Amino acid sequence: MIAIIYRFKLKSHQEALYQQYWHKIATYFVEKCGAIGSCLHKGTDGLWVAYSRWPNKATRDAAWPGDNAPNEILPEDIREAIQKMQAIKEENKDLESYDEICLEVVDDLLLGKIELT
Repeated sequence: MIAIIYRFKLKSHQEALYQQYWHKIATYFVEKCGAIGSCLHKGTDGLWVAYSRWPNKATRDAAWPGDNAPNEILPEDIREAIQKMQAIKEENKDLESYDEICLEVVDDLLLGKIELT
C-alpha cells in the first residue's frame, strides 16, 4: 500500500473551487479506480495538504495523470476537473508548493485493521 502526499498554498479566492474539484476527482478515484481513500487538510498557516491511499503504485499510476494531460480513459467531467485544478495550481506557482511524496505504508491505524502485503 502507498500514500501520496501533496503540499501547496492557494490564493484565498480559489480555495472553495479547488475543494470542489478535489472532492469530485478523489471520489471518482475511490469509486472507479481502486483508490483506498483521500483526505484534504488546510493548516492555520494556509498550507494545504492532501493525501491519497492506493493499494500499490501501479494502480495509482494507471489512474492519475500526474503533471501531464489527464488520462484519456477518464470521463470528460473528471478530465475537465483535473485540468481546472492544474490551472489553479499554475495560477498559484508564485506561492509555496512542494513536490509530491510517495510513501510505502508500513503500519496503519488510520483506517482500522488492514493487512499490508
